[in-house]
Amino acid sequence: MTERLTDHCYRTIDPTKLILTISKMADRVEAQFPKSGLSAVANEVAAVAEGTVARVIDIKKPRLILRFIVGFLVLLVLSGPLIFSLLLSFSEEVTNLGDFLEATDAGLHMLLVLAGGIVFLVGMENRGQRNDALEALAEFRSLAHLVDLHQINKDPGLDLIVAPEHDIRTVRTDEELAIYLDLSGDLLSIVGKLAAYYAQNLSDRVVLDAVNEIETLTSSLSNKLWLKILVLREMMGRS
Repeated sequence: MTERLTDHCYRTIDPTKLILTISKMADRVEAQFPKSGLSAVANEVAAVAEGTVARVIDIKKPRLILRFIVGFLVLLVLSGPLIFSLLLSFSEEVTNLGDFLEATDAGLHMLLVLAGGIVFLVGMENRGQRNDALEALAEFRSLAHLVDLHQINKDPGLDLIVAPEHDIRTVRTDEELAIYLDLSGDLLSIVGKLAAYYAQNLSDRVVLDAVNEIETLTSSLSNKLWLKILVLREMMGRS
């Protein structure tokens, strides 16, 4: 069997193409349903997408101050035994084994405290990146619910409703409703792709779990949309 040759460009999400796709999607919603709530949400998704790349880069950026402190503490831990041995060699108070053990015990405790500080500071950088990512992912969760809220009161059967004299509804016919629901499903899919971009760039387990939750949420909401679409198609087929 011959090996397939690829340029590996389809193994990761290209942020430029992702942003372009979302921008075109927002334009489609605005063209189909101008000045509608769904159009406003689509524009918000596009705005969030445009800032996602910079935000991920900022989250991954090393905390230089923390790393400097960690490096300084590591240097102290590594040089600690040498420093203590030099201090003991010049100390006139260490004259017996008891004094020596007492001094080395104090030095050992100091080294343990420094090592604990190193572990804490290293974890602090990871926790900071995780919290920033979770804060960004929370926006995606809210956007998914906003998309769902805009379609939740739009049910099939609009063709059977007598339109009021001054009809201000965004969706007025079942045919428009089918398009509206389809666009809503596309927006939910895009929100899931934005969350997946964080999973692609951050390997933190908590972040990955949060991304999986958002993808599960968008899939669940999309399934609700497709149930409406199936009912709608059946009603339109009978008419």
